[in-house]
Amino acid sequence: MHEPEEPQEADDERPSQAPRDGGERERASTASPFTGLARMSRIDPLAGVRSQLAEMTRLVGPVAALQAQLKQNQKFLAAVQSRAASDVARVGIPSIIASLGPRIDPLAGVREQLAGMARITGPMAALQAQLRQNDQLLASVRSKITVDAGLTNLPLIVASLRPQIDPLAGVREQLADMVRITGPMAALQTHLPKPMPIIDPLAGIRSAGLLPSQAIMAGIRAQIAAVDPLASTLRGLAEQARNAFPSHLLRQTLSARTRLLLPDNLRHVRVQLWPWLLRISAKDGMCLAWAPRAELVDMLVALRTSQARHQVLLDHRKEVLEDVTASLSEVDHPELLVYRELVEEAVDCLVDGRDSAAQALLGNVLDSCMREYGHDWLTDRFANAQFSGMSSHKRLTGALATYDGRSRIRPGMFTAYLLVTALKNTFGPAPRQITFNRHLAAHQAAKGSYCSEFALAASLSVQALLRHLDGYLWTRT
Repeated sequence: MHEPEEPQEADDERPSQAPRDGGERERASTASPFTGLARMSRIDPLAGVRSQLAEMTRLVGPVAALQAQLKQNQKFLAAVQSRAASDVARVGIPSIIASLGPRIDPLAGVREQLAGMARITGPMAALQAQLRQNDQLLASVRSKITVDAGLTNLPLIVASLRPQIDPLAGVREQLADMVRITGPMAALQTHLPKPMPIIDPLAGIRSAGLLPSQAIMAGIRAQIAAVDPLASTLRGLAEQARNAFPSHLLRQTLSARTRLLLPDNLRHVRVQLWPWLLRISAKDGMCLAWAPRAELVDMLVALRTSQARHQVLLDHRKEVLEDVTASLSEVDHPELLVYRELVEEAVDCLVDGRDSAAQALLGNVLDSCMREYGHDWLTDRFANAQFSGMSSHKRLTGALATYDGRSRIRPGMFTAYLLVTALKNTFGPAPRQITFNRHLAAHQAAKGSYCSEFALAASLSVQALLRHLDGYLWTRT
């Protein structure tokens, strides 16, 4: 910082000629110190600071309103998190996204501030373009969560999106221009002598009650020695905006929606047990998605043999059939109502103990549903599959070939793999019936073709097929 130079006298203040006598010279020498003091009194070393503080007061004044809006956003997002964790499954992700989308605004309040900043900052075109890009990014995030969150490992989605989500992106680039126009440090360095007196540039703002938060004031003062105070203030605003939509809340929301891709009765099952669930589907010929209830799923997963698991179904017949009926009540597409009624009739037979009749009816419903809608569903769900034939068995085999048995299955595909694994033996060729086989039950009415455990297993697979077809047909509609 340079010492201030001695101000020069104006030309019209210099004497036009030398004093005419000694008395005049004495009076001139006596008056000169006071004349110098009078000139020094006109120097105001803080003139630049005062003018800049007036601009800062106008610019950052409405912080209280912004903070109130940010607090309101935090409360609202906390309500979203609670709703996602408890009741979102009943309403459905698309409905919630549609209702909440217009209200989630991480930049609430900032846009009102930008209108006041426009007169000083000038080059707002780049900032507005960046804000529009942020809006497009957030819309893309909502779309990805709603439509295709199951296709990618969600932690990877979070890791890839976190560096991009910046509600104040573009503001930092504007700070360079703002420092040139409004930076009070240039005037401060020019006018203040050494040593620099202790100056609090926020005194006027504090006395006006514009920054009630002591924490925010302390953070701004810590930045003054190194950077422009206005830039520090905006960084504080950026931090407040990020706190209104923190990354940990995004991760929790995405994690909760990952669970929503699974049926209620399987959300508690650890991912490490998914291969064992697939093994149970293959060995027992039954799909455990949507039914039975979670407690029975835990009992089945804990057992090591098909015989023991079939016995659990027999011992808890009443609960299994109640869960199948509850799952069927969710199937409401008009094209599937006839099939739903037939399955409900088969469940009534199982309740009455007429298991053979129920097994025959369930086998026919499985065959008809697969032929009418199941093949199209497999083509749509397993887009990478190569189907070598048109029979249900060939179609299921082609779908299963898309999984190598080692890699982790995406949550959105897990129930589909559970179903095709359970149905592969149902439609496959078999010399005898170890698990439920539709062909043998329909064409070989012999002892051993009809078993109570086969009928119960078939009811679980049929309800899972109808649930998948119901979602597929509504999406296609």
